[in-house]
Amino acid sequence: MKTLTKLIALSTLSSLLLFAGCASSTSSKSKKQNETENPEYPPLYELTGAKGFKMGTCMSPETLANQKFRKLVTDDFNSITATNEMKLYSLLDWGVRSRNGMPALKWTNCDRLLQFAQENNIKVRGHVLVWDAYMTEWFFYKDYRTKDFADAEEIKARMKYTIEAVINHCEEKFPGVVYCWDVVNEAVADAPNEAASGDKARIRKTRGGSKNLYYETIGRDYVKWAFKYASDCVQENGYNIKLFYNDYNTFMSGKRDCIINLIEEINAKDDVINTKGEKLCDGVGMQGYVGGYGTQNGCMSVGDIVSIKQAIEKYASMGYEVQITEMALRNYDSGEFAQKQHAEYYGKMAEMLSHINETANGKFTCWAIWGILDNPSLPQTDYSYKMNGPYCGMFTWNCKKKPEFYNTCEAMLK
Repeated sequence: MKTLTKLIALSTLSSLLLFAGCASSTSSKSKKQNETENPEYPPLYELTGAKGFKMGTCMSPETLANQKFRKLVTDDFNSITATNEMKLYSLLDWGVRSRNGMPALKWTNCDRLLQFAQENNIKVRGHVLVWDAYMTEWFFYKDYRTKDFADAEEIKARMKYTIEAVINHCEEKFPGVVYCWDVVNEAVADAPNEAASGDKARIRKTRGGSKNLYYETIGRDYVKWAFKYASDCVQENGYNIKLFYNDYNTFMSGKRDCIINLIEEINAKDDVINTKGEKLCDGVGMQGYVGGYGTQNGCMSVGDIVSIKQAIEKYASMGYEVQITEMALRNYDSGEFAQKQHAEYYGKMAEMLSHINETANGKFTCWAIWGILDNPSLPQTDYSYKMNGPYCGMFTWNCKKKPEFYNTCEAMLK
């Protein structure tokens, strides 16, 4: 297993030199001196581990096939998340659709990621068991083919089956690799008109004008049912897996309060779902896309760092574990000043997180970056351009460490 090795004495760190880029032939945990001016540090996951949390990033079939990116991950990260390959719509077998009346599943890309993690002693955030966005409509049809929707009991049965099948498959084939699951993703609406009037948790009925088919078929309790099914599976099988609710804009006060209301409802005792009043949801996943959406305006605001800190502390004060699950510190400007500003901003965010467990009662357990690489070739119309920004990374597109990386390491040593 990856274990926290002894950190090099801080007074000697500045005398060491870092290898240049991901393509270095050094071993994954032993970096040799070279001709760069950048100091060498222990692996980033060790530095964050000393602060109480894992260091994570994301992987896809494309990055899994990239030797430089694989080395980037094994050198400095001890948690990874599949970008799409463990989401239910990716696991559904569209060609077969159903077996014995239940949804058919396929595992090829999911297993490749889990095998990589297992072979490199890296843990995996399971993402995600239930998500209304991009979910195939045929999952909700009676016969999986003709547009005649099944009733609530049938959809609950399918949801229960798929949740158990996914958790059990991953644990049985790759035991201990998945350490947590995002059970439900983005169930809290941004605007009140997307939810039922008076709903304090603001569970979304629609997304961008499209119906949430889980809500449409099961009702607003679909979220609590999902956590009940996942919790029962984990407890009955003795799995060491934490269960999270994951969402974006979690550091904005209005949505933050709705999320707290939702989790309190999930964990509350009732007469139908949570009859024993068990803690079905262990924590909050804060996606963490920070800055203007598709525009430089609003990027790199110190106020966002303050809001993220306050949100982590708020969730932690309620007794929830907290993870930043998909952070991208957006930057759309290739200019020298903006690049320098972004590197400094990364350092400020890292410095805040390096001390967060002092005020969050040790509840902050993972910082995962999704906007990990610059990608200057992205067209402005691309989804990733808007979500991340082409100059958001800790690394260049060629997997070379940027000042953002070094500033993060420095912040962890403070």
